[in-house]
Amino acid sequence: MSDPSDRPRGVPRRAVLYGASALVPGLLLGIDGTGASAAVPGPRGRFSAGDYSWQPADTAGAQAVGVTFTLTAGGRPMAGQRVRFSISAADSVRASVWFETSAGLKRPRRHGYVDLDLDDAGSVRLDDRLRVGPVPTRNTGADPVLRAQLVGSETILAVARISVA
Repeated sequence: MSDPSDRPRGVPRRAVLYGASALVPGLLLGIDGTGASAAVPGPRGRFSAGDYSWQPADTAGAQAVGVTFTLTAGGRPMAGQRVRFSISAADSVRASVWFETSAGLKRPRRHGYVDLDLDDAGSVRLDDRLRVGPVPTRNTGADPVLRAQLVGSETILAVARISVA
């Protein structure tokens, strides 16, 4: 009977595991970094414009008109999804742009984010929630953006620059 240590050994298990772990990111991300599941596209969000700019309001709380968000997956609208819209540097630009909620309140409240449900077409208008104030954003020292993400997800679906000039 031969001794097991006399047999030629194949590739060490450690080398196989190391090689497989080097391949996994390529398999998951794809060659071009777009993702291996290109046949099953994930949600894609888009604002109606790449950037928005409004004139300062005479009174605090004028509507920021013209902001629409649409969410699709595989070219079809994603109706009924809840999307969180947030303003970067919300504390810094609070006097320039904010979200307002007033349902059932005597006095409206200012927020840096708001969660909204998409309609049957997979879109939502932010006109009734997004407000513009009297202070230009350049006076705040911030360069805010409006972000959209699915509630419960950390993935940013869309970004648009916002300013009060």
